Amino acid sequence: MNKETVFLTQQGHDLMSQELEKAQKILYEEIPEKLKASKMNGGDLRENKEYMYLQSQQQYYEREVRRLTSVLEVAEILPEDQISKDEIGIGSSFILQDLTLKESGTFALVSAAEVDLEKGKISIASPVGKLLLGKREGDEVAADLPWGQSKFRVIAINK
Repeated sequence: MNKETVFLTQQGHDLMSQELEKAQKILYEEIPEKLKASKMNGGDLRENKEYMYLQSQQQYYEREVRRLTSVLEVAEILPEDQISKDEIGIGSSFILQDLTLKESGTFALVSAAEVDLEKGKISIASPVGKLLLGKREGDEVAADLPWGQSKFRVIAINK
């Protein structure tokens, strides 16, 4: 099976690599120690809530290690010189104004693997990300959002 390439910014790649290291440390060092201690102190393991909790944590970190590893295996770092300053593309940072609320904010268009809405990182695969792709300063888009339709204007594009 041929896996599809995932384009990441250098910052996104570094962050995912750090997350992977942290998850591996927890999975392979911290959880086994806690499981061992819980096993020794808990009696019947089927009734040991701490042991059962640690097992669920172990399963979570196993999935997280697999997810991060699979993304990093197919990741390609997007070179800085390939990020356009003239139009919005993957890796672009831009200022977007909500014409309805008269508010603006700084956002970045990233791959689905790097999405972080709290930090303004919008997926290129999302409905809004697709609308913004290729837009230039001054362009306007209308997006159907869960709370209704909103209009946005691209104020500036940064690298």
